[in-house]
Amino acid sequence: MRKQWVRLHDVHGVVRWTRRFLDAAQVPDAHVIQMNTPPLPSTPPPSSSGNLSPVVESPRTTHQSSIDCASPNDLLQKLHQAPTEDCHVIMWQPLDTTPANVTVLGSVVPPATASSLLEISKLPFYMKYAWFLHQVHDLVVPYDELHIKVKVMRDAIVQEAVENLLSYPPRALCAIVRYEFTGESAQDAGAVQREWCFLCYISGIITLGRYMLVSEGLLVEANGLFVVLNREDNSYFINPNSSHAWRHPNHMDHLKAFHAVGRFLGRSLLDGQVIPMHLSPVLLKAILGVPLTLDDVEGLDRTVHKGLLYLLDHDNAQDLALTFSVSETHGHNTVVEVELVENGHLRAVTDANKAEYVRLMVRYLVFGRVEAQLSALLQGVYDVVPPELLMPFDHKEFELILCGLAEVDVADWKANTVTSSNLDNSSPLQWFWEVVEAMSPVDRSRLLQFATGSSRVPVQGFKGLTSYDGEICRFTLKGVPYEGGAYPATHACYNRIDLPLYPTKDMMKEALTMLLLSDPTGFTIE
Repeated sequence: MRKQWVRLHDVHGVVRWTRRFLDAAQVPDAHVIQMNTPPLPSTPPPSSSGNLSPVVESPRTTHQSSIDCASPNDLLQKLHQAPTEDCHVIMWQPLDTTPANVTVLGSVVPPATASSLLEISKLPFYMKYAWFLHQVHDLVVPYDELHIKVKVMRDAIVQEAVENLLSYPPRALCAIVRYEFTGESAQDAGAVQREWCFLCYISGIITLGRYMLVSEGLLVEANGLFVVLNREDNSYFINPNSSHAWRHPNHMDHLKAFHAVGRFLGRSLLDGQVIPMHLSPVLLKAILGVPLTLDDVEGLDRTVHKGLLYLLDHDNAQDLALTFSVSETHGHNTVVEVELVENGHLRAVTDANKAEYVRLMVRYLVFGRVEAQLSALLQGVYDVVPPELLMPFDHKEFELILCGLAEVDVADWKANTVTSSNLDNSSPLQWFWEVVEAMSPVDRSRLLQFATGSSRVPVQGFKGLTSYDGEICRFTLKGVPYEGGAYPATHACYNRIDLPLYPTKDMMKEALTMLLLSDPTGFTIE
């Protein structure tokens, strides 16, 4: 539910969470997820000094910097020697004992800052988003002070993404990154970075560069990190079985992979890159530190949610033969019994204790079964972006920032397109938009990916398209002379299509159709 929870000052001037909608006779207990220790030193601001040389090469290239990894094997050895756990302990905190001016990492926001963030949260979304963009822009390390060049192999993009993300020192997490696919001719001005994100979603893992490639890879269920628990909205949640399901060619621990996923999400926020993923509202709320209740179980499993409500609303709970334990699958077919309390398998659920059972089940479903994974992911996100910057947003606004708009609005696309003079008021220009309007939603998204490197639209719409450096870069159609058999040429780094001046609409439609049949995730020409 949107806006169910808001931060407000109480009568003593303390910032508290307030529930705005009470539509049930029995109000469920609320909890927040927080770390109970101060965060590790955050990424220094761009003006701070560092020991890195101006150019940091990926471990896959030459090594000329203080990221001292002589070979990929050396890097992996260092990653494997690092402790799996960090110094934080993640907690399931009762809301009534937790002030709302405490971040997810457990740090207290000063009163003046908390008041300012509270006022920002009341602004319209477009104003809040403009404020957010200004704040993250200040985090980016100037290119001449530090930048990173990364060479990646397309068929190993997820593996390399995870390893690279974990290898960067704190300041490098906010440095400008340039990507190059080994054996491909594209020069990165942002499109290769966007595509990197996409490929990681399709192939099944995570990394930091081609946003489209990486995000696609990290959500594939076969990779084991995330799973679709709610088939009604196809949203992804942390896989409780990830320790057994995660597969990495170098046997990297699954918690390190979640730490890298978090850094990837934080980096996408920093770069203003949208990713083609739909996270569960429960996970979005957990990242933001928004209160969670029994109502949120519905977003994970509607059947279980109905069962818990039925248990609360009806007598004779003992007839259901429930105990304070739950079955959990480890590996492919090993079922273990997890106890919600000590000796829970021996304790029957009755009318007298069913409220306690429901509270413990909510904790287990939303938090307990993914506690370690969630801790690693949260730390990764906030390695890059300070948690205060996300405090003004609700979970739906956060999803918009992170994922952009799934639907391609042709009218908005057309209104925010720059055309060359030889296309002005021309038949080819009219035919192009007629062909695009007649496309299926899937084909429009594919055309957008060819043209920009991303299949999704920024939250501001097409007017928010950017180049690699975050600067506005409108979609451009450039008319070029038609030669027999010519196809449109895409320059995704600059959001541009070179459109041959076809003599007929049918020829243009055929050419665009053939373009969409090719692979949008390869850079072999431009």
